[in-house]
Amino acid sequence: MLLAGAATLAALAWWFGVGGVLAALRAASPAGLLAYLALSIAILLLQASRWALVSAAVGGAPRFGRLVAARVAGDGLGSLLPLARVSGDPLRAVLARSGDTPLSTATAGVAIDRLLELIGNLLAVVVYVGVFSLATVRGTSARTSLALGAAVLVPLACMAVLVVQLARGNRPLAPLYGPRVRRWVPRHQHWLDGLRRVEEHLVVFFRAHRASFVIGLACTILIECVVVFQYRALLGAFGVELELPTLLMVLVGGGVARAVPTPAAIGALEAVQVLAVGAATGRADLGFVVGVIVRLHETLLILVGLATLSALGFSPTRIATTPRVPPA
Repeated sequence: MLLAGAATLAALAWWFGVGGVLAALRAASPAGLLAYLALSIAILLLQASRWALVSAAVGGAPRFGRLVAARVAGDGLGSLLPLARVSGDPLRAVLARSGDTPLSTATAGVAIDRLLELIGNLLAVVVYVGVFSLATVRGTSARTSLALGAAVLVPLACMAVLVVQLARGNRPLAPLYGPRVRRWVPRHQHWLDGLRRVEEHLVVFFRAHRASFVIGLACTILIECVVVFQYRALLGAFGVELELPTLLMVLVGGGVARAVPTPAAIGALEAVQVLAVGAATGRADLGFVVGVIVRLHETLLILVGLATLSALGFSPTRIATTPRVPPA
């Protein structure tokens, strides 16, 4: 997949050329880059604040600075793995764990934080696709975007059902650690016990801390709004000005690209932006420029994440050889 992604990126560069990319880099504005950096930091702080809120609700008490570092490191490493940022969530739980806090408690905080983020992402896709469809009243682009929006409603509905079930005190995850599964994996009972304890924390959170859930969801929506300004500042810093509907489709395209099981979405990110911007503006070459700019953004996040991971005393080699952490 990595070779296929790299080949796709090389083919796009050959087809569209790098003249537009070089022109955008030469037009880089220091003031615009500073605005992008400030918005990026604001997003990180909001993400850590939401995580701190839900962690406190389930009994965790990690330091805020530790949460910021764990978020950056988890996202950086997760971007290099097939499931994108979700792949970094186990690392986030380990890094955020402090003192005698059980790993199941730290994992529950990460799980709730990720659930809130996914709900916000899906709500954003529905809104973004709706805005683009209203702006594109006819044509294939409008029909395609409406189909994408309808498809997003399915996982959104599944998440709503999961939240309602947990809020009612039910155990929707029980089949994943029940007797049948235990017979299939007799040597991994401790992981199943850990999953059961995590679900217990989730049930308590959604039953006894509904205000925290609402505040966390509001924080997620605020983050999605700031991300729009972040991308506008990022592209504007390189002299690329897109209308709001097109900019929103760039954000949707970034999410779609991360679903492709390619490390760092190499090739997939650029190809999706070519399709998204090309369909919205009729200029596929501009889509390639946008894709490369977004690639620079993603690369920066990965490098900062890996540097933070190293500063915390971890490395990919050490993670692979670290003894198993008990889930209790």
